[in-house]
Amino acid sequence: MSYQVNDIIKLMEEIAPPGLAESWDNVGLLVGSKNSDVNKIMITLDVTADVIKEAVEKKVDLIICHHPVLFHPIKSLTDSSVTGLQITALIRSGISVYVAHTNFDKAQGGTDDRLAELLGIKEIRPLSMERENSSFGRIGRLPKKQTLEAYLKQVRNALNADKVDYIGDPEKKIEVVASCAGAGGDLIQSALEAGADLYITGEAKYHDMLSVLDTDMAMAVLGHHTTEYPAMAALKQRLQNWFNVLQYDIEIISSEDYGKCFRRLKE
Repeated sequence: MSYQVNDIIKLMEEIAPPGLAESWDNVGLLVGSKNSDVNKIMITLDVTADVIKEAVEKKVDLIICHHPVLFHPIKSLTDSSVTGLQITALIRSGISVYVAHTNFDKAQGGTDDRLAELLGIKEIRPLSMERENSSFGRIGRLPKKQTLEAYLKQVRNALNADKVDYIGDPEKKIEVVASCAGAGGDLIQSALEAGADLYITGEAKYHDMLSVLDTDMAMAVLGHHTTEYPAMAALKQRLQNWFNVLQYDIEIISSEDYGKCFRRLKE
């Protein structure tokens, strides 16, 4: 029996309902046809030239990614731009691309939920409520209070982070933790208003982080890729579970971790 892109879209819309996406976002099937056959799927955070090359070599039919391969409107599709090169390479190879971005951030079991779980947060709830009981960010409590320094060492190990940049007294006692995967500078005020002792995110603008200096809340930044990548591994397993139940004979793989491309200068 053959399976088509549309069969996978139906499953993805259960996992990350498109209605949760922000109005400015670009999610769904961005490259390819709903009627294309699918025998192999690749899960990745981003679609890069190396990811496309790998997908071609491994005979992938469908890429499911987090960050949109097409975001801003384009007036031409040629090989004179990075985006043009990517899209034309995908079309030539017959590879479809499906995107779950802000809808996957907010969804149950999405990027924000997975990050909160890895942070060891209990009683997890949305940082601020929006439509369909979902929003960016999560907040909850640690099983026991601990110092900021001790907790961040634990977090660094849990996420296999290269580094942790933070603001706050290393001896500050932490109990209530708020978090947001990816770029979470816009939720600093929400974390403050929710009474968080610590706010953790992937990245934030310098001037947004400065506002934390005048508060009692600590803040830590671990890297965009570091905070979002774990959710994609979890997504692969969720889809595999669906395939097992539905008896879909589809192979699902993860892209090679291009996160290793982000190197740190060794002293």
